[in-house]
Order: sequence, then C-alpha cells, then structure tokens
Amino acid sequence: MTVDILRDDLIHPIVSGNKWRKLKLIADYLVQEKIKHIVTFGGAYSNHLVAVSFICNYLNIKSTAFVRGDEVRIENKYESICKENNMTLRYISREEYRNKEKLYLDNFGSESACLMLAEGGDHPLAIESCSAILDDIKTTYDYIILSLGTGTTMEGLVKGIVDRNWNTQIIGISSLKNNFYLDKRLEKYPKNKWQVLHDYHRGKYGKMDAELIDFIIKFNKDTSIKLEPIYTGKMFLAVKDLILNNFFKPSDKILLIHTGGLLAYPE
Repeated sequence: MTVDILRDDLIHPIVSGNKWRKLKLIADYLVQEKIKHIVTFGGAYSNHLVAVSFICNYLNIKSTAFVRGDEVRIENKYESICKENNMTLRYISREEYRNKEKLYLDNFGSESACLMLAEGGDHPLAIESCSAILDDIKTTYDYIILSLGTGTTMEGLVKGIVDRNWNTQIIGISSLKNNFYLDKRLEKYPKNKWQVLHDYHRGKYGKMDAELIDFIIKFNKDTSIKLEPIYTGKMFLAVKDLILNNFFKPSDKILLIHTGGLLAYPE
C-alpha cells in the first residue's frame, strides 16, 4: 500500500487548499464581469470568509459576509483577518441565517454588479475549478480521500474522474454529524466512483478531543506537516483507522488531499 499527500495547503498562507481551488475561476469571473460587490455566508470560524475577504481586497472588490450567530463574544482571528481585508461582517441569528437567499435579496437584491456566493464557495464555477485538481495528479490512484464540509470540492473531484473515465473512487470524510445531504448531492454520479464516510466527525462539527489534538501534534512532529482539528486532522486520523481495520488492500494506491485551513492549527 502506498499513501501520498497532495499538499494543497502550500498554495497560499491565507487562501490555501480547497479555498483557492474553489475560488480560482470565481475570481476570474469577478474580473471579467466587472463585479463590484460579493456577498457570501459563513460561520465565525470560516476559512471561506477569510479567503473571500483576501481575494476581494486584492481585486479591490467590496465584500460582505453574513455571519451565522449574533451572540456577543470576543473577536477571533478569522474575523480579524476578514476585517483587515475590508470585509463587512453582518452578524445574524441562526434562524435568519437559514434563509440565505432572502437575506441577500432583502439587503442587496437591487444592487447592480453584485454576486451572491453560497456558503463554502459552492458554485458551478467552483465545481469546475475543483475538477481541475486532477490535472495536477500525474499518477493513477485507487482512492483519493479528502475532508468534507459542503461537498463542493468532492463533487468537483467526482465529476472529474467520471469525465476522465478514471478507475478511481473518491472518499469523503464528513466533519459534520449526520450530514446525509452530501450523499444526496452526489447521487447523480455512478455510486462506484464515490463514498462518504459519516462516522469520523468525533461528535459534531468543530468538536475536538485529546486523541485528535495529540494525533495532530505528533503528525506534525513526525512529518513537519500541519493539520487542523476541524477538517484535515479528522480526515487523516480516519485514514489511519481505515488502514488499521483493513479497509484497503495491500496493493492499493491512495492519495490524501490536504485542503489547508491551517488557521485552526492548535499552537
């Protein structure tokens, strides 16, 4: 068995991993269509919001984010970076947040040259852009494995292997408990091309525990590769468990995609 890592965490210190992959073609679209304002959505610890703020600031495009949760608390480093990149953060209740399209239309629906971008960067251009990850893979793998949030990156990869007729299965490790929306999202593709594993969320989204943190710290000590506890740490630990439980054959070739997001690395 061979296990390789695609180091997308090295793409950029802020817009790293699948954040850059999802936003690459969207950034091109913003410029081509002369978009002046982008409105998006995310939680208070969203790598997506950080990435959007950075790109929009670089392109001199106004950015606004509706942030899930209006409770009073101390500003975190994600929010600080967004503000440093001139993103306007609008904190709303979790109930209001559920209807994102209404939020956008009520506040910005009449604004010209404005683009609504879904949570996590979910967009047809993002799927196309994530399919292009396969262009950087120069060998054949039996499995390509990544962590999952909205499933945008995984859909791009699944679409990519179907379009290319690769004999590869994409395995997604869900960081959210009971997020079976992911399976519904992918059911339009041949079932032998993908699999979502739902048992490695470690309790719920964002939940950390001593075993996970110890694994991340030891992995960094052994490999000099940083993981984070929200997505990549759970995914790499899940792969360790799968190997120990003989999920793979000895002859299998496996590629793990490091999707970045290292602001959450446990210093």
